[in-house]
Amino acid sequence: MAKKTEMNFEEKMNKLQEIVGELEKENIDLDKSISLYKEGLELTKSLKDELSKFEDKIKELNED
Repeated sequence: MAKKTEMNFEEKMNKLQEIVGELEKENIDLDKSISLYKEGLELTKSLKDELSKFEDKIKELNED
């Protein structure tokens, strides 16, 4: 079975931008829009978590 590769921060941001673009289309199916919205929320949470880790690293570096 193939292992799913983890997206890096930039790839997640790009994917989130793609999702926003899709959701802005006028003729999007309701089921698809809900699915995209859910995926966008998951990406947003993941990005927030990563940003928090980056901030902690920066604070740690500045303490030294």
